[in-house]
Amino acid sequence: MSDEDKSDLKNILVVDDEVSICRLLAIALDAEGYNPIVYNHPDDALTACKRHTISLAFIDINLPGMSGLELASILKNDDPMCEVVFVTGYGSLDNAVQAIKIGAYDFLKKPISLSEFSLCLRRFEERQILRERIKLAEQRHLQLVQNIPLLIFVLSPDFQLEFINDACLDMLGFTPQEAMNPTGWFLDRIHPDDRDEAKKMFLFAFASGSPVSMECKFLHKDGHEIHVIMKSIPMAKSVAETGDERLEGFIVDISDRVFLEKTLVQREKLKTLGAIAAEVAHEIRNPLVSIGGFAQRLRQKYPNLRECEIILNESERLEKILSRIRNYLEPVDINPKKCTVGAIITDCLVLLSPETEKKQIECKLNLAPGLPFVYADPEVLAQIFINLIRNAAKAMEKGGFLIISAYENDKEIRIDFKNQAPELSVRQTETLFMPFAEGGQSIGLPLCYRLLKDMGGLLSFVQKDDYAIFTVCMPKIDQNRAVIHTLGAGIFSNQPDLNGVYPAGE
Repeated sequence: MSDEDKSDLKNILVVDDEVSICRLLAIALDAEGYNPIVYNHPDDALTACKRHTISLAFIDINLPGMSGLELASILKNDDPMCEVVFVTGYGSLDNAVQAIKIGAYDFLKKPISLSEFSLCLRRFEERQILRERIKLAEQRHLQLVQNIPLLIFVLSPDFQLEFINDACLDMLGFTPQEAMNPTGWFLDRIHPDDRDEAKKMFLFAFASGSPVSMECKFLHKDGHEIHVIMKSIPMAKSVAETGDERLEGFIVDISDRVFLEKTLVQREKLKTLGAIAAEVAHEIRNPLVSIGGFAQRLRQKYPNLRECEIILNESERLEKILSRIRNYLEPVDINPKKCTVGAIITDCLVLLSPETEKKQIECKLNLAPGLPFVYADPEVLAQIFINLIRNAAKAMEKGGFLIISAYENDKEIRIDFKNQAPELSVRQTETLFMPFAEGGQSIGLPLCYRLLKDMGGLLSFVQKDDYAIFTVCMPKIDQNRAVIHTLGAGIFSNQPDLNGVYPAGE
């Protein structure tokens, strides 16, 4: 076999000061298809190991200048994967103990029997095959853990992350490296409202070793909330007994489910509105006209009668409520096309800049890079954004910041309108989107909600600290302009959909 052919074979080192032993092992290894590298002195062997990768080494314990045990220790330190077989004419218990500590897996006794030598090679090959299988299994396990659409984590008893998979980037916006470095990062990402409860859950899991779970909220890197289910995996008995406590668990993003549940609740409210609106408007309008007419006659007859003015004002207020209901239910023509929310928001801010500057409101726009298209009517979408910006401006009479953030998740694009509103207190947030809500202004918010719903989107509201946050959600479209996911009750329908979800259409 030529040296060029042997270069592709597994290298096996033979170090023995007996030339006959070296020659015998070299011939046997060559016959087995290996590339023997033979030396009589350990210094020469160490020099050769710097040029070659050694899979297996046959080493005589008694060598000149350095013992075989010392040589094997150096080889194992340089390459822990190198297997070592000691060759000796006699052995002691001390040598055997040291050999085991070094990591030797076999002994060959001189004079060497070819059958024992062949058996030793077979065991080496089996170990190599087993090691390769373990390596492949670990690679498959790692790939599974890294690519599974769940956030998998390992916590130490001090709540420090010891492992987190790549799903961290998609779910929370942090790379695993960013998550692993800061102390206390994991607890800090849990929403303050749920942090204490989560800490109690972890302490119980460490103390009992039992699986636990809870539904809570996490904070994304850009600040928005993510609804999740967090579960821990039962601690292995062997781990619990050794005291090497580690808490393994996973997190499932249920934001879409929570959002859809809210959608269903709002859909039921719209069903109620649709059922009673027409009848209420008709039944109230007739007596209202009579009341207003007689009140005007009374005012003409008794111009100083204060009660007449009160009756007329209240009649006018009721008339506005009826108008809101009527306008809310009127069909709106929607002409959908592929558009980008970033460009629409930018145009709206430019259009309203004189108003916001006059009120000393600073608008900050945070657009995530590479936002996909939405399939909507850009003019209707612009009107919605204008309404929301003006609504925020009204709440900031003394000026402040309006932060508009656009980002995406798996199925939709979300736009947050976050404004300072320290004095705002909405006890029943659901009334914001009902056209007959007491204290409502025109049909702004209810109409925004209804128009978004008709385009397959959704409008929601939350109060957080001293901020009011309105969130617009629109379904993304793929390259074929197909709507990936619908949030609202209807898609491009001219009437509020009270019964189901319409398919996307041109």
